[in-house]
Amino acid sequence: MKSFLTFDVGTTAMKCVLFDESFNKTAFVSREYSLLTPAPDIVEIDPQVYWDTFVFCVKEIAKQVGEENMKRIAALTFTTQGETLIPVDTDLKAIRNAIVWIDARADKQGEAIKKAMPLKTFYARTGLSCVNGALPLAKLMWIKENEPEIYNRTYKFLLLEDYLIARLTGQTVSEKSLLSSTGWFDINEEAYLNDLLTACGIDKAKLPDILPCGQTVAHVSEEAAAETGLFTSTVVTTGAMDQVSSAVGAGNVEEGIVTETTGTALVIGATSSHADYDNPEMLTIYKHFDHGFLYMPFCNTAGIVLKWFKDNFLEELTAKAEQEGKSVYGLVDEYAEQAAPGSNGVILLPHFAGKGVPNEIENACGVLYGLTLATKKSDVTRAVLEGVGYMLHEVLLSLEKAGVPVSEVRSLGGGSYSRLWGQIKADICQKTFIRMNEAESTSLGAAILGYCAVTDGADVKTVASNQAGKKASFSPNGKNQVLYAASYSKYLSLYEALKQEF
Repeated sequence: MKSFLTFDVGTTAMKCVLFDESFNKTAFVSREYSLLTPAPDIVEIDPQVYWDTFVFCVKEIAKQVGEENMKRIAALTFTTQGETLIPVDTDLKAIRNAIVWIDARADKQGEAIKKAMPLKTFYARTGLSCVNGALPLAKLMWIKENEPEIYNRTYKFLLLEDYLIARLTGQTVSEKSLLSSTGWFDINEEAYLNDLLTACGIDKAKLPDILPCGQTVAHVSEEAAAETGLFTSTVVTTGAMDQVSSAVGAGNVEEGIVTETTGTALVIGATSSHADYDNPEMLTIYKHFDHGFLYMPFCNTAGIVLKWFKDNFLEELTAKAEQEGKSVYGLVDEYAEQAAPGSNGVILLPHFAGKGVPNEIENACGVLYGLTLATKKSDVTRAVLEGVGYMLHEVLLSLEKAGVPVSEVRSLGGGSYSRLWGQIKADICQKTFIRMNEAESTSLGAAILGYCAVTDGADVKTVASNQAGKKASFSPNGKNQVLYAASYSKYLSLYEALKQEF
């Protein structure tokens, strides 16, 4: 039986999952690493750390399954964070630290990009509504201006997935969903933005070849096999940027299905066959796994607000959870359930690190409204859950205004484990919410892409739809519709009244 090895390479940790042909998990390893933050706005990491972590994970998987099972690995696929930039020389060795996606040193270069191409034009070609120093294009310009010797020595500027593929195969390639975050990729033509690269003084020859998601790159090289314990019979394939891979793993591969990931932030993914660049809200659009698009609106804070509230105002629950061997967030849910829908008039604006889409405001902050002498701690706890629900409702309505249908919402991330939160979201948004059976949807998406790359006749859309198991369903409670409609209206009014103060 064939196996499929996946690596979900995040900001501070790498997760390795081995799947069998039926997409059952047969082995799992996770390992953390630390970032370098030598100065404000600078976030780097030695690329060797990624490789060393990768090698560690491979060898740990081998310990779990044995050599014979390692020989059965048919495909190896990465899914990674976007926007992390790594320059390599002709030997494919990194010649400086990776500039991590959250690094913000290149804001000056971001301003130069705005001058080189009007924002509306930039959006209509890249799907990106924001131009700042996080863009790999801005980072690359920063290197050219501040480290010209590095720029001149660089053979290829690679993203994180590209770098790991290069170390494994000797090939320098990238894929379309990952390139969507760079600022140098035309998501309509599926090609590099030559005119913008020229205007920014960047040599296109220093960028890798473009491949589709889920396509064979090459076999593991003999050198990489000797170093990792992998076998040269294993094929390395392109994967997809983590949010796109997560959408595939959740079966979000046709119009009408939307995924929402309530983790630290709130990320929404909506499959669409078209891209509406005229919508005034300018929702972020990425290339999907195929020739379609994935709308990807993003709000900066979601689950982290609940964590903040738990850590600062519900400290007693942490101790109780440890004593009783329970999940602390399960106890938080029990606490919130003591409050009635509407939280006794308490409303939270969960914009603790700026407001995301729609109507982004960088300096927005959190607001707790409606406190009275009758307010209980349980009311405020529930208000945190409802505040994120209102924020999600606002984004889903924006998608529908852009012509993107929303018939079913599939919940991912840590927030999806809360049954109460799932019901609150369904009641506020008046949509059916589904909690998926596979928690590691990002890794599953990578496995599906790898499987289809090496399996004749396999189609990503069909395989993904068949593998998207549903664990729990939350249908809107009609009794709460009027109440939540009124609370949502007040939520919007609060924001409008306060936005001038932010």
